[in-house]
Amino acid sequence: MASGRIAPIQWLRALAATLVLMMHASDVIESGPVAMTGQFVPSVPNLSVFGASGVDLFFVISGFVMAHWLSTADRAPWRFLANRWLRIVPLFACVSAFYMTIMHTPPTVQAAVMSITVLPILDGAGYHVPALYPGWTLGFEFAFYALVAIAMRARSHRIAILLALTVAVALTGLLIHPGWAPARILLNPLLLEFALGVGVWIAWHRRISAHIAAPALVTGVALLAIGITFGLGLPLPLEIEVLVAGSSSLSRTWTWGIPWALVMIGVIDAIAEGRFERVVARVGDASYSTYLTHPCLIQLLWMVRGYLPIMSPYAFMLAFVVASTMLGLAVHRWIEQPLLARLKRRRPVSIRRAPALA
Repeated sequence: MASGRIAPIQWLRALAATLVLMMHASDVIESGPVAMTGQFVPSVPNLSVFGASGVDLFFVISGFVMAHWLSTADRAPWRFLANRWLRIVPLFACVSAFYMTIMHTPPTVQAAVMSITVLPILDGAGYHVPALYPGWTLGFEFAFYALVAIAMRARSHRIAILLALTVAVALTGLLIHPGWAPARILLNPLLLEFALGVGVWIAWHRRISAHIAAPALVTGVALLAIGITFGLGLPLPLEIEVLVAGSSSLSRTWTWGIPWALVMIGVIDAIAEGRFERVVARVGDASYSTYLTHPCLIQLLWMVRGYLPIMSPYAFMLAFVVASTMLGLAVHRWIEQPLLARLKRRRPVSIRRAPALA
């Protein structure tokens, strides 16, 4: 398979970022700084939390991307982890620093330190959400990267080893609940969503996905619709602390992870080169910047809340999604890309560049 950019992955990244934006816009509508002319969410059980599934989609995408990269990568695990840290943490630290300057209350020491360490190394049994709260997902990303680094040591069958290792670690998290927060992230059932992405890559690499694309897409969309309308039988935890604890994380994979993996199978072989697809792909390119920066926009809304007009909740959600996306595109163009270019020039010759995480 070619190792170049896969357009449908960028489309899905754009979708995942938009879902997260919609979820946080919904939070602002319910209890935020903008006075609304009415309510937004109709009486559909999980519609108000569906945006949270953007995180699950990001995890499935990451599993696919890392499997794609691992299939051609040289064996240099520590350099791989260092490159992943350079790709993710500098921008996270920069946006976190800005966000902490405009927060209502100063962050805890633990939350501030996580702007650099990502994993909550100062936490004990409890878990402190990072000051820039979307950063909680990065701990799970690095837990998966650790498994990728282990799989890199194998001489052959590295993708199969990564899949088996990820499933084994995730299932172990159903039985073992360590008393240290970083260990609970490293042993967490939510890692199954990365395994789903690895499975999708295997289906794509072996050209299975092209033969089952239509039924997979229809099934995935149907499961998403059922999950939104009725639920899929398991309580759906949204609290970050509950997800880190691990005891209820499996329901996220069941409700959102599996359907999104099926949707990915359905679209991964799609070929479209129109202007709209190129625009969506560009939004996907900037999805990491969008994901990190939109809380700053929410905080700025709180700072000017006395000057904001009364709005329709539908108009506000549209305006928030558009403004956050434009902010992400600007940060990606003027901060993220130059920062990565500078870091790339300064670091030593490395293994083949891994695909960018969103």
